[in-house]
Amino acid sequence: MIKKVFLFIKSKLFIFVMAGVFIGLLFSLGMYEGLHRTSNDKFCIVCHEMAPMVASYHSNVHGGAGKSGIKVACVTCHLPHDNVLNYIYTKAKNGVVEGAIHFFGNPDAIDWHKNRQRRDEFVVDEGCISCHTNYTTNPNISEKGIKMHKHYVSLQDTDKQIGCASCHVEIGHKGLRSMLNYYKPEYEFYDGKFDSKKEAVEKQLLETLK
Repeated sequence: MIKKVFLFIKSKLFIFVMAGVFIGLLFSLGMYEGLHRTSNDKFCIVCHEMAPMVASYHSNVHGGAGKSGIKVACVTCHLPHDNVLNYIYTKAKNGVVEGAIHFFGNPDAIDWHKNRQRRDEFVVDEGCISCHTNYTTNPNISEKGIKMHKHYVSLQDTDKQIGCASCHVEIGHKGLRSMLNYYKPEYEFYDGKFDSKKEAVEKQLLETLK
């Protein structure tokens, strides 16, 4: 009986291999398409609380506002790049947590101004360095900038380690603090005073994301 099963498998080995390859390709394609469709600003804006971040992103050179027209995907800066499994795991975990807050929690209670103080936790330096590879030698950077970048390198893997966002406060999101104030002012005195600016931002977002 076992011999017959073995002979059957052997005779159909090519079919099994091809079926495995086909299923593997379909799974890979589905995974790639899913990751691609959930990695950009159009997906992020599905959650209304992300509007200030997306709006300020579009005002930044990383969001396509520069002369070169370069546009960096959100996941480039906000997800780890050390290996594929960690990338997918972190993306899935963030999606579940943020989705739960959006649909079942109170996203309007999130203190984004306070979160900005922890910006290093939300920006992955590998994403910056993957493009800015010569950040310690680039002649277009000021002498002070080069010095600070070398200081950044010297602190790596120490208890005083800093991140790119430590100095580049609004990296990837130009005018983020102002944009956050349009939606939820830091001080009660400004409540209701930025409504017209918020409406203008949202109108511009609708046009940009068409």
